[in-house]
Amino acid sequence: MKANNSNFEVIPAAALSEITAGSALAVIINTTGESHLLKSLNSLFCHSAYKIYCIEPGINQLKKTLDLCEAMNLRSVLLAGEELPSIEKFIPEKPYSATLISAGSEFSGNDLLSFILADKNAEAFSHVGYQLYRYDPSKLKILRTRFFEEMRLGTLRGGVNNAEPLMRNSSHFFVDMKSIRAADFPDNSQNLPNGLYGEEMCQLARYIGMGQRFKSLSLYGYVSKSKHSAQSTQLTAEVLWHLFEAMAASISEDPGVTVHEDMFNKKIVSMGQEGQELVFISSTTTGRWWMVVPDIKNNINQFIACSYSDYLTAYSGEIPLRWLFFYQKINPS
Repeated sequence: MKANNSNFEVIPAAALSEITAGSALAVIINTTGESHLLKSLNSLFCHSAYKIYCIEPGINQLKKTLDLCEAMNLRSVLLAGEELPSIEKFIPEKPYSATLISAGSEFSGNDLLSFILADKNAEAFSHVGYQLYRYDPSKLKILRTRFFEEMRLGTLRGGVNNAEPLMRNSSHFFVDMKSIRAADFPDNSQNLPNGLYGEEMCQLARYIGMGQRFKSLSLYGYVSKSKHSAQSTQLTAEVLWHLFEAMAASISEDPGVTVHEDMFNKKIVSMGQEGQELVFISSTTTGRWWMVVPDIKNNINQFIACSYSDYLTAYSGEIPLRWLFFYQKINPS
């Protein structure tokens, strides 16, 4: 990238297996055959020290490439262009958690949402930034029946930071750039008058990069042939910039795993109901929040990602809806 060209390097796809473990922050897998987006990305200044490799495997090699990246513990960013490739080429064949950022339920030629909703390997799933009037009610019912998470565009608009807990523990991310409104993303083939603002998509990309279990991102819904100077191409590049900078600065922390108690603050809120108490944990470093939800059957506590607003809700005397949601999910009747 512009500040330091060594941050960004194009290599042959065959050289991927030769990368030393830990030597790269991520690898970009470009299947579009176009370099306009990469040229726009290369014009941005890096503010962190990291290495990003870019390869261009044939579409028939995509599955093999993604599997190799996972085996090498190398995070991947798939640049798919207008549409995602066939689902079997990029969806894991083992249990995974996923986040989809899209405007509704009918915006991918491969109907990714329907696949995930029916996939038994999808252990956790969140759909962020959707517009209710663009969502098939039957699919929304399935999403809720499976205790998957959701955040409508209007809810996100009230505080984009509240989307971070839904994304924190996902391993695979799918981002449809068409979920950005046409005013900010002129190449939006759906010409949506409403949608995410460009700044909101960049913030969501930052949350993806901060993710505790992030393995791969699939980016689609942009016109790969658009010139690097086009507004939509530049915005897509900025989304990637926010992703990489966040990845470089990300700190791994989990109160259920980390033994250093000085990394966290514990706050206990009495709800005044037969002595019931809700326990919240906050990071002294990143400001992330978790809430403790009891697993009654196994007699253990689970640490669930939440936001500061969930703590404020409990502090005001109300049980947060997120706590109730996960209590019911963990302890089905």
